[in-house]
Amino acid sequence: MVRLRLNIWLGLLATLPALPSAEQSQSCPININFSSNALTHWLAYTGNNKDGNGPTAIMRIYDSTASAPGGTIGATSFPEYNLPSMTGIMVITRQGTDAFGNFPTIPTVNGYSYRYSILLGSTAVSRSQTTSPMEPPNGSPPPQATAPPGGYVRGIKYQINVPPGPSSVPYTMTYAYAMVLENGTHASIDQPMARAIVSTPGGVIDCASPEYFLPTNGGLDSSTARNNGFSPSPIPTPNPAPIPGGGPPQYLQDVWTKGWTEVTFDLSAYRGQQVSLTFEADNCVPGGHFAYAYFALRDVCAGLQISGDTIACSDADGKYSIPSLDGATYEWTVPPGWTLNPGDGGGNTIDVTIGDKPGFIVAKEKNSCSTLTDSLFVHLYKGALPKAVIDPRDTTVCYGQPAPLHALILTGTKYIWQSHEPFGRGTSDSIVIPSVPFATGVVATPNQTADYILNIRNDGCPITASDTFRVNIVPPIHIDLGNDTLVVVGEPLQFHAISTDPYRDEYQWSPSTDLNDPNIQNPIGLYPGDINTITYQVSATDSFGCYGTATVKVTIAHTLPDIFVPNAFTPAGSTNTLFRPVCIGIASLEYFRVYNRWGQMVFGTSQIGQGWDGRLHGQMQESNAYLWVAKGTDYAGKPISKRGTVVLVR
Repeated sequence: MVRLRLNIWLGLLATLPALPSAEQSQSCPININFSSNALTHWLAYTGNNKDGNGPTAIMRIYDSTASAPGGTIGATSFPEYNLPSMTGIMVITRQGTDAFGNFPTIPTVNGYSYRYSILLGSTAVSRSQTTSPMEPPNGSPPPQATAPPGGYVRGIKYQINVPPGPSSVPYTMTYAYAMVLENGTHASIDQPMARAIVSTPGGVIDCASPEYFLPTNGGLDSSTARNNGFSPSPIPTPNPAPIPGGGPPQYLQDVWTKGWTEVTFDLSAYRGQQVSLTFEADNCVPGGHFAYAYFALRDVCAGLQISGDTIACSDADGKYSIPSLDGATYEWTVPPGWTLNPGDGGGNTIDVTIGDKPGFIVAKEKNSCSTLTDSLFVHLYKGALPKAVIDPRDTTVCYGQPAPLHALILTGTKYIWQSHEPFGRGTSDSIVIPSVPFATGVVATPNQTADYILNIRNDGCPITASDTFRVNIVPPIHIDLGNDTLVVVGEPLQFHAISTDPYRDEYQWSPSTDLNDPNIQNPIGLYPGDINTITYQVSATDSFGCYGTATVKVTIAHTLPDIFVPNAFTPAGSTNTLFRPVCIGIASLEYFRVYNRWGQMVFGTSQIGQGWDGRLHGQMQESNAYLWVAKGTDYAGKPISKRGTVVLVR
């Protein structure tokens, strides 16, 4: 989308003073990439767009011919207009991470690592602002601004004197940009925005002059925003939303980000002429929503350049790329015998499998304003990339079991097995391969999930090929069946088997006597009067054959359901140290309570198996008689209540 005010804006930019021409050939203009760690040779400006993004928005100009603080020579930053506490323009020389977009503040794009970038804008708005342009909200409203209504405007501009020469020789520039925009849901023309403008004597180079804002259509057009490369940030805005009628501040999650994107443009058609490059970031026109953007430039201007290895091993996979060109088509050719991997060749990056002969990779990109071509000759090492077929790629074994690993080496002269875990059979020494194909193998015996790596070298190729075997270990399986238990004749007993196995288990109970189903996890036992005790062994086995076992003993009482409680206990002794009810045939315990002679409850529980240790608030109680009461429900639903006394013996 192009805004209606663009022509007016460009007219104003054309009136800004130009820097004196520096002698240029195919080299890039001086400090075009901020390599002096300053804004020297750039013009900078700040302003306020309360009357719209037009000529009146620029309020302060920092001339490229003057020294800081009034000019850009030696300057590293400038404040927002009329807001000295907030930085609006800043050269970035150290790598960082953007808080909202989680992208690096100095990019690496298409294989090229930029060294510097510049940040235009902040999270400051004219309604309010934070103390730091990257500081998330802390729950309290930021201080009120002293600036007038309207949003902040910041920009930088470089007058490029294109070296004279034939127009057939490319003179290119490549810049990258990333941005963070807060959605104001205003009309699109008034939304926060960031843009680049490449202006020539013949007009603006549209393909090199993108303009980005969050589009609206009665609300945010999120589908179009995503298609334009934006995504919502999980970090809320640091500026509180206005709350009608007052109330606590609200920090909305309405910030969108666009990661690093490269643009290349060719100025060979303007040899001997002057063009300008402008970067800018503007808040929304009403002033309550922020925009900031990063820009970085390559230090190569001598035409299109392919990025990638210039020397490789045959049979290796290689990646090659060129900077993107807006709206461009791409055409790649590779040497005979090389293979473009499926799906590649239609964009600005390719993945190839290197053939057995060296040759040129050629890239051509074309759009409405540029046609660029580059070739890169790739030499070959004497040796081919090592190769092997491994089996299994990944495997899972039980704890304590070995894992045989096999490999068939097709290309290579030496190999070595490596792992932090032990080998049961085999060696981790480097071994010479007498001939190929060559079969090798080891037995892995890890104590935990681990990687076993086969590294292969081939004489003449400096690249080591590594194949990784992941050996997953099923940890020892433990089965919990609970404590041994008592039941009465005819009482149904529900078993609960709990396995530590992370995988699905099959269960087997042995013997199967008096169980409704011995092949399930939680069977039910029902016992006649002709049996006194029975012990079950349970095994849980998963799909890998790993298993664990446990046992549980069931005692069958030939009596009616009841609650049995001892009449004495010795908490300080070696036995009989816990005072608790013995529940036979009791399905649930409503309560078990113990009181001292003053009527104070010293213990209470509703859990079968729990009891009193003779203490109250951590202090051992005196030897004496204590009253207890208990109430439970048997398996048939009948309530049972008991009471009595117990003597605490010390």
